Amino acid sequence: MKTNFFQQIAGLGFNGNFLLNIHQDDKGLQTISVILKKDKAIDGLPPMLFRATADELDEGFFEQLTEPVALTKGLMNNIDAYKKEIDKANKKAKPEKPKAGKTADPEQADEDNDESEETLFTPQSDDKEAKAEKKRLYDEAMEKVKVLAQQTKYAEALAQLPDVAEYPDKAEAIDAKRKALEQGKALYDKLTAQFND
Repeated sequence: MKTNFFQQIAGLGFNGNFLLNIHQDDKGLQTISVILKKDKAIDGLPPMLFRATADELDEGFFEQLTEPVALTKGLMNNIDAYKKEIDKANKKAKPEKPKAGKTADPEQADEDNDESEETLFTPQSDDKEAKAEKKRLYDEAMEKVKVLAQQTKYAEALAQLPDVAEYPDKAEAIDAKRKALEQGKALYDKLTAQFND
């Protein structure tokens, strides 16, 4: 049997991860949860949910999926453009450093030296702020994962789990959490299957 499922996914033009969760109930209805993951900009978006019979999904799933994926791609493109504009604005906003030997007034030279001493330490404070922000984002993501796991939404929790590449210093904790979530999901799926039988 040949399907064109993967060709249709490729035709959506989304570069990133599609997380699909398919549940079928005893009445023949399927619930499809679709989560798109690429970067932090769209990590907070809720999953797209589709509920229909298999025939109805065969007929209209990709037509229904196309618009939300296009909107998500547009959001990501807008965010990328916004980040580029912020970078340009930051580069323009940096003060120009006076060239050595240009100042004739000794008092002005002392003031310039005071300013340059302050800027020597500016990157360190920026570095501390960046580390604090990165830690805050990691902690928020792990808290979301914890809440989702408590609600037995293991697939969503796995999707929200921070990327090891972004947090190499937290690799062990992330891997341990991933394993725990995968075990919880497997157990939950097994219990759900037994309960539905």
